[in-house]
Amino acid sequence: MRIRQLVKLSSYLLSDGGISPRGKNSYTIYFSNNDASLVDNFQIQLKKCIHKEGYKSLRKNGSTFVKIHSKNLAKELFKVSKSYRTKACKNNPICPHIKNKRPAHINTILVDGIEYPAAEIPVELLKKDKTLAKDFLRIYASCDGGVSVSAAKNKKNSIFLVRKIFIEVAHPTLKQQIYTLLKHLKYNPKCYKTSIRLTTKEDFIKFHKEIGFIKKSKISKHSKNFVGYEKNKVLKMLIDSYNNPQNLLNLLLKN
Repeated sequence: MRIRQLVKLSSYLLSDGGISPRGKNSYTIYFSNNDASLVDNFQIQLKKCIHKEGYKSLRKNGSTFVKIHSKNLAKELFKVSKSYRTKACKNNPICPHIKNKRPAHINTILVDGIEYPAAEIPVELLKKDKTLAKDFLRIYASCDGGVSVSAAKNKKNSIFLVRKIFIEVAHPTLKQQIYTLLKHLKYNPKCYKTSIRLTTKEDFIKFHKEIGFIKKSKISKHSKNFVGYEKNKVLKMLIDSYNNPQNLLNLLLKN
C-alpha cells in the first residue's frame, strides 16, 4: 500500500472514524458521517488502499456508517498513527485497556494528568510533501471542521461579521501537530481548547486557493447558519463579504 494513500485515509479515520479490535487478531476500520459526499470520498479512498469500498449502512441518527474488516490494512495504518481514537481514555466509550481488554492502540500519553491514546499525524512527512499536507488538511477540515460566518454587535450597537475557518480537535498531540503544519504552510492559526481557527482575510483567501473543502461537502445541522450550504460556497461568500459585507449581513439577519 502506498504511504500517500494511507495518510489520506488516516485523515478520515482520525476525524470521523476509527479502528477497533475484532476478535483476537483482526480489526474493524470504520467511518461515520451525515454528509454523502464525505462518505463517498471515504469509500473512494478506502478502495485505493484495499481495493474494496467496505460495507455501508444507515444508522438511526441519520448518519452513514462504513466499515471493513482487515488485519493487514489496520497494521499499515498503525504505522501512520499509533491510535485512531482521539478522545481521552476515560471518556465514553472507555478505552478497552482500562478494562483489561484488547486495545485498538499501541500505547498512551499523559497530558495534564489525563490519559489519551497516542494518536498522531506524520507531521515530518507532511512537511516534506506540501501537496499531501494540503490533501490531509482538506479531508480533516471537511470531516471535523468547516467555515462559519455570524453577525454580532459591538459596544456601540453596530453590527459586524465574525468570520472563521475552524478545525475541531481536542486531542493535545493532534492539535499541536495540525497547528504546526498550518504554520509550516504559512498560515496564522489560533489555538483554542478544542479547536484551531483561521481568522484573517489573508488566511481565508489562501485556504480557499490552496486547500478548500472536499467538493460538495456541506455545513451540518449543528451549525447556526447556512445549514446544508456547501462549505466551499460559504467560504467564497465569506471572502466576497470583505468587498460588500451588507449582502452577507442581510442574508444572516433573515435567518
